[in-house]
Amino acid sequence: MPHTLPEYAKTVDNLKSRAIIELFPEALDFMSMMPFKTAPGGRYGYFREGSLPTNMGFRALNEVPTEGFGTVNDLTEQCFPIAGFLDVDRVKINRYGSERRAMEESMALKALAKKLGDTFIGGDNATNPREYTGLRSRLRAVGSGNTSVDGSNYESRLLANDVASGGAALKLSQLDLAIGLVNDPNCILLPKALKTRFGAAVRNAGVGGLYTNDVEDAGHRVERYQGIPLMTGYGITPFGEFLPFNEVAFGGGSAVTASLYVLSFAEMGVCGLETQPMEVTDMGLLNNGVHYRTNIEHDTGMCIESPYAAIRLSSITNAAIVA
Repeated sequence: MPHTLPEYAKTVDNLKSRAIIELFPEALDFMSMMPFKTAPGGRYGYFREGSLPTNMGFRALNEVPTEGFGTVNDLTEQCFPIAGFLDVDRVKINRYGSERRAMEESMALKALAKKLGDTFIGGDNATNPREYTGLRSRLRAVGSGNTSVDGSNYESRLLANDVASGGAALKLSQLDLAIGLVNDPNCILLPKALKTRFGAAVRNAGVGGLYTNDVEDAGHRVERYQGIPLMTGYGITPFGEFLPFNEVAFGGGSAVTASLYVLSFAEMGVCGLETQPMEVTDMGLLNNGVHYRTNIEHDTGMCIESPYAAIRLSSITNAAIVA
C-alpha cells in the first residue's frame, strides 16, 4: 500500500530513525503529502491512457456497432539512490553533548531536503543520469504558439500566466484556470515570495480571492487558496529560494520569472517511488576512532500516473498579485 513519510515513520521502531524520518517533511513541506509506492528492483511500470476510442455512438436497430479501440501508453520509471554520510567528531560530542550531534544531523537533513526538492522540480535525467526527471521537464506545452499555453488544449501541461515578454504579476484568473485543468488538485507549490503576497491580495478589494490561513490540530499554520494548501518546499534556509525567479517567460525577455505547480498528490496522480522506505542507520564510532557516523539512504523516484494530475503555471514575476 502507498504511504507518506509521516505514516511510515509511525511504523519505525528505532527512535532515532523515526525522529529523523518525521523531521524530513518539516524540512521539505510537500513530502508530508506525497505518497510513495514500491518499485521492485528500482523500476516501476504502469499504463497511462492515451487516445480514447472514437467509435462509440448510437446505432439503428439491426445495425452492427462500428469497431474501434483506444490507445494505452506503457511507461516505466526508475529509482535513483540519494544518500549521504554525516560524520561528527567525537571531541565535539564530548565538549557539547549529544545535542551537538543531533544539530549536525538536522543540518544534513536540510541539505538532503534541498537536493530532493530541487530534483523534484528541476531534475533532468538526460543531463544527469544519477537523478530522475522532475516536474519542469515533464510538464511541457503541446502544440505551437500561444494556443499551446492558454489552457485550450488539455493535453498541454504548461500554462502561461502571461505571454508577454518578461511575464507579469500572478493573475488569480490564470491560477483558477490552472486549478481547473488538474484532476482533484490538493497542493500548490510556489515561491515563498508569492505565498506572502496572498494576504495583501485578499486585503485589496480589487483583487480578493478565496484565501484562508488556519492553524491545524498539530499547531502548524496552513495557508490555502481555494482550499488547496500553498507549499514552498524548503522555505527559508541559507540555500536560497526553492522556486527562484530565474526563468525566462514564455514570451521571452530577461530571466526574471518563476513558475508554480498545481498538483494532485495521490496513488494515481503525482507520487513517489521507492525500492524500500527511507533508511536511517546509526553506524556508531568508526574504526578511525574519531567520527560518529549516521547514514541516510533512499532509493527513490517519481511518476505522474495520470496525465492530468499536474500542471505548470509559468511566466510569473515577483510583483503584487492581480485579479
